[in-house]
Amino acid sequence: MDKKTFQEKYGLNIKIERIRHKITQEELAEKAGCSAVHIGYIERGIKCPTMYQFLRIAKILELDLNSFFKDFV
Repeated sequence: MDKKTFQEKYGLNIKIERIRHKITQEELAEKAGCSAVHIGYIERGIKCPTMYQFLRIAKILELDLNSFFKDFV
């Protein structure tokens, strides 16, 4: 079984989608209303975004919230 935490998994999904959309952490952070450092923490599974941040990031990356949690259970 994969030892990655829940936060690490959805953080990686956010990173993959951000890169696929050719958006830097700085650009995503500016559009989402947070810092690039915070986006980096989210992508590495260190910090958990608020529901508002999830919604903003999903809108920016043109995803529904279910996309963040693909490959779970």
